[in-house]
Amino acid sequence: MKLPAGRGLGRSLAGWGWFAVTVLAAGCAPESKLSATGLPAPSEPAAVAAFADLPGWSDDDQAEALPALAGSCTKLATLPPEHDLGGGGTAGPARHMQRICAALERTPITGAQDARAFLERWFVPVSGSGRPAADGLFTGYFEPEVAGRRTSVPGAEPLYVRPPELVEVDLGSFRPALDGIRLAGRVQDGKLVPMPDRASIQQGALAGRNLELVWILDPVEAFFLHIQGSGRVRLADGSVMHVGYAGFNGHPYYAIGRTLLRRGAIGLHDMSLQSIAAWLRAHPQEMRALMAENASFVFFEEREASAPVGTAGVPLTPRRSIAVDREYIPLHLPVWVETRVPVPGGGGAPHARLMLAQDTGAAIRGPARGDLFFGHGALAREQAGRMRAPGRIWVLVPRSHAHEARTPD
Repeated sequence: MKLPAGRGLGRSLAGWGWFAVTVLAAGCAPESKLSATGLPAPSEPAAVAAFADLPGWSDDDQAEALPALAGSCTKLATLPPEHDLGGGGTAGPARHMQRICAALERTPITGAQDARAFLERWFVPVSGSGRPAADGLFTGYFEPEVAGRRTSVPGAEPLYVRPPELVEVDLGSFRPALDGIRLAGRVQDGKLVPMPDRASIQQGALAGRNLELVWILDPVEAFFLHIQGSGRVRLADGSVMHVGYAGFNGHPYYAIGRTLLRRGAIGLHDMSLQSIAAWLRAHPQEMRALMAENASFVFFEEREASAPVGTAGVPLTPRRSIAVDREYIPLHLPVWVETRVPVPGGGGAPHARLMLAQDTGAAIRGPARGDLFFGHGALAREQAGRMRAPGRIWVLVPRSHAHEARTPD
């Protein structure tokens, strides 16, 4: 999902990426949009690529990503055939992807070679930036597991359920140009007014209303759970409670790493989930004041055990699902990503693979911006927490739409 800052507010998992927790990218220059058809304008013909030109295309096992595509197909099947999938027309009406989904269901695929043949038949790669050499920025997110209790204990931080007075407004329902932008608040005297901000909630604005869902033993982990928007809570008896995003208070998201960077407390190159957590624990007297600078606050609900669900409404697949800016890249489309991911012990390893655009994020903005979902567990946390690397992205556009877009009426 990523949430509070205006885009991606509908997603169930807050995959803003840890760079959103730290500081918004300074090295990601604005990119030009795709043309109205979603394909590069004639002045940028090189933005349409051949599969052979995609770095590492022949080395990935694309068959591993097809179950994620099949998951998106279940949602695509519910759409009217002429429904515009968005992204400035990148994918065209839903019927193009629905045709591909039908072909996927009837096509036997036994490995990477079959998967590549299928993808090459039905799609054409287009640079996500409209300029194939343009670098983007890639971060990561994950599903955390934290210790908690169903009843209050000293020092624990509650997760709250959605207050009954909370109202969310999808502005796209009123103005199509505002699609994807949501507001949240409560109605007072016939007007939508803000909900309490994080500072007010920390001071007890929601206390005494029986809204507490579960108590997280470590306030730092509770704060990061808000950033991720979904996770697992391990209880005293060893059982696991799954919690997910149920709404937010409508206040803008602020990356507290900006404050730490401005103070010189953490350097830009050292900024990560791990370094922010270490600073918060080392400064308990300042911890809550710093957290309160992020006025946005997430509400949760208990869920059945399953993979986290992204904005696209389908379970996310570790290392195959990615959050994108759907103003440029429609949800449910395959994308080819070339970047580097952190590895244990330091450094990075090449990451060139097929992924599915199945989530969004408040800090995930621009045509060459992505947030990789790493899954659950210690390795996922380590990699997502340190993930920040340049890279490139290509959108796999339905070939039939590409043909229609370039064929005169």
